[in-house]
Amino acid sequence: AYLNAGKRSIVLDAASDADREHLLRLLRTADLVVESSRPGVLLAAGIDLEALRRERPSLVVCSVTPFGKTGPRANWRTTALTAFASGGQMMLCGDEDKPPLKTAGDQAGYQGGLHVFAAGVTALLAARRTGFGDSLDLSLQEVQAACLEGYGPTALVRGSESVRVGNQLRAIWGIYPCADGHVGVAAMARQSAAVWRCIGHPELLDDPAFANVLIHPEVNELAEVLIGEWAAARTAHEIYAEAGEHRAPFSLIAQPQDLLGSQALRDAGFWTDVDHPVIGRHALAGMPFDLGSARAAFRRAPLLGEHTDEVLAELRASAATPADSTPEPPRPLLDGIRVLDLSQVWAGPYASRFLADMGADVIHIEGPAFPDAVRGIGIPGQIRGFDRSSYFNDYNRNKRGLVLEMHDAAGLAVFRTLLKDADVVLENWSVGVSERLGIGYEDLCAINPTIVFCQMPAYGKDGPDAARVGFGPAIEQMGGLVALQGYEGGPPHRSGISYGDPNAGITAAGAIALALLRREREGVGSHIVLRQRDNLTTMVGEFMLAASIGLDVPVRIGNRDLQYAPHGAYRCADDAGRIQSDLVGNPLKEVNDTWVAISVDSDEAWQAMRRVLGDNRLDNPAFETVEGRREQATAIDEIISRWCRRRTPDEVANALQADGVSAAAVLSPLMVTRDEHLVARGYLQSYDHPLAGQCGTFAPVWRLADRPLGVIRPAPTFGQHNREILGELASLGGAEIDELERRGVIATEPQTS
Repeated sequence: AYLNAGKRSIVLDAASDADREHLLRLLRTADLVVESSRPGVLLAAGIDLEALRRERPSLVVCSVTPFGKTGPRANWRTTALTAFASGGQMMLCGDEDKPPLKTAGDQAGYQGGLHVFAAGVTALLAARRTGFGDSLDLSLQEVQAACLEGYGPTALVRGSESVRVGNQLRAIWGIYPCADGHVGVAAMARQSAAVWRCIGHPELLDDPAFANVLIHPEVNELAEVLIGEWAAARTAHEIYAEAGEHRAPFSLIAQPQDLLGSQALRDAGFWTDVDHPVIGRHALAGMPFDLGSARAAFRRAPLLGEHTDEVLAELRASAATPADSTPEPPRPLLDGIRVLDLSQVWAGPYASRFLADMGADVIHIEGPAFPDAVRGIGIPGQIRGFDRSSYFNDYNRNKRGLVLEMHDAAGLAVFRTLLKDADVVLENWSVGVSERLGIGYEDLCAINPTIVFCQMPAYGKDGPDAARVGFGPAIEQMGGLVALQGYEGGPPHRSGISYGDPNAGITAAGAIALALLRREREGVGSHIVLRQRDNLTTMVGEFMLAASIGLDVPVRIGNRDLQYAPHGAYRCADDAGRIQSDLVGNPLKEVNDTWVAISVDSDEAWQAMRRVLGDNRLDNPAFETVEGRREQATAIDEIISRWCRRRTPDEVANALQADGVSAAAVLSPLMVTRDEHLVARGYLQSYDHPLAGQCGTFAPVWRLADRPLGVIRPAPTFGQHNREILGELASLGGAEIDELERRGVIATEPQTS
């Protein structure tokens, strides 16, 4: 009901000659075809999508599958659990002394869906501009591996492992019990002062160690105690209200009913109430962004086959689809598009990395005294350590770099000059900063009427929460995900990464492509306001819908499932050990735990599992039904655990998959970089960085059949392309550029006060 809202439904049987012809004719009318079948299934049914693309080169075909269309695991079966296990995120979620934890719902599928949207619309834009579409191969494993925050680059560049850290990454980045539940806090160093004021300890502002607990871990334990005592004495809403007064980034851990009952979300039109003939009246989460017009509202999901007659009648009445004219030779999807990227940290740079990977000229703009915050996660004590951050370098590859002081009139004038020939401006600053600088949407339109301006506020540009600071962990807490997930009987649990960020970034990339497509069709610019909290809420929309009709869906059920059993993560034989190191390579700890995810999704799969394990204790007649297996889940899990503990995850997964049981190794970030399937698909790439040397990276997630992958270029060093950009695009001479550098309007090293 949630995922199919707004669509029409028809039923066709590919085994019927007449229906297959209807389907082929319908496909010939399409702009975009999305499919998720196993490789070869459609072709065996007489549906040759590549032949259709040869007929109509402008057609875009998007295939989204668990492991991609090629490689040794291309035909493996997965469920929400086993698809999530393979991408590195699950091994990061949970407590170190407990099994890796699955996040709520089908997050691997939702992440893949966002990529279908973003990649599909980007390819449609290219088809509109050039007459040439493409065929996209999206792997859910690669989709997840691409957004492992700093943990992925750490494994790729330094060969360092990462571990589960539970709810408490550090004192000002975690979840705390409060008087009536739990609250979250997610503060970077520059917000720490607001936290100390909020909890009633302003004296900590005078202690340099408390200015950045990340680099002064000796004070972290005391900070945890102080925050914990303060939170325990207050309710969640009292904490949230006090935090608002100090602009301290504390967040509520929202339940579905909190979000459904939010007057601000109702007033903003985020919720649409629809009537469904079977399940009744219910709420639907809306779009998390708009293009400057009213927010979209959805129709209810269709009944099965509800529109078959209607669509077939349209086909009979329509003329044959004309053949495409000869297209231009394929070139990068976003060739000729220029992006001025003012964003920082992860969500915004992640969005612009997709644009850069697809051929856009992305200029990443930083301030002399305000470098991208993740440059600080570099290598201490090394020359130009701010240029060696694997985090920054991975998410800013294929871009050019400009350091420009936009609070200076001369710097602002340079930006406005660059704006004249730009297509996109992207920022994820605090609400109001752009407007105060004089580069709000109206200001940009006065210079470039067809500009696409994308802003990424945490909670929107207006409403009661607009002024609040919100990073990825706060987004997932406020957006409704965290309340739903956790170990059985345990508290709400954070995801292993700052989950709100990458998913907002993917959506922003798609929204930008959609706005550019609109510009191609209508000749107009767009103002995109992407509300990151709303984006996260759309990724648990089925829980919201269920709550809106009064269903009491169990939450925080660990790795159990409401439909399948057995279902969980099982520890396997320890490996030789994986080292977690610090920023300069000193070993911190060795870990050797390995895990496999197993999901028995049918009675047939259960019989197959019995055959593979060969344990007569599983012959119990009570286990023949899923209800019986769920009732005896603990006993069954003990048998499976003993069998798995003597084997490697690959041995378990290979044996079970060979007999039709969904299973997959739970990969850590370091394991992902060594995964044989990803190696076979060419997903592991490298590039040479002028200071950091050879660096590993992942290939672009959007695999294109007809457009070859370009050479991956390293991220810019600080101010690397100042002179190139100012000379080429702003028409400044050497003396003018020298003067800007002398005055500090441009720089090649961060300025400190």
